[in-house]
Amino acid sequence: MKKILLILLGLCASSYVFAESPQVQYIKGMYELNASLAKGSITEDNDLNIYNDVDQSFFLDYLDSNIKKIYARNDEYQEATGDMACIDHNVLWQGQDLNPFAKLTFAEPSAGRVKVTIGATRDLEERSVTYQVKCQKDGDCKITEIFEYGKPFTKVTSKCLDDFYRTEIKKHKD
Repeated sequence: MKKILLILLGLCASSYVFAESPQVQYIKGMYELNASLAKGSITEDNDLNIYNDVDQSFFLDYLDSNIKKIYARNDEYQEATGDMACIDHNVLWQGQDLNPFAKLTFAEPSAGRVKVTIGATRDLEERSVTYQVKCQKDGDCKITEIFEYGKPFTKVTSKCLDDFYRTEIKKHKD
């Protein structure tokens, strides 16, 4: 009887270890949706390793209001100047181009943080991005911070946008 209880306890413990947090599930779902959108846009003319034309607006649905405001400000500055402002890459894929067939690895380095490692593909080395995700009791989750190269996206991008405003936007207003 003790052996059966130990086996059952071991099975329960191992299934608990492999259970994914809501935060990991949320981020995985975001990448799966983006990859499926990219795969759906494949035509015979596409380079089979790079997809540029996938609409990234769905990404905004995953962000909290603070990060959405940063994206809106970036878009406003780009429209005002006709030039690239501060967000000059696809944050999800950490580059200009995305490959929906890249190997993705998801880890939870600390509670509420999900690190995504994007495997190397042609012309791109392995890279990673970490998301801080807050989930409500009702299951609604939002990304509250993004860490690129260990630095907080909101802080770095806000500073860039402040500098961009002083150096570029004021020139266009004068």
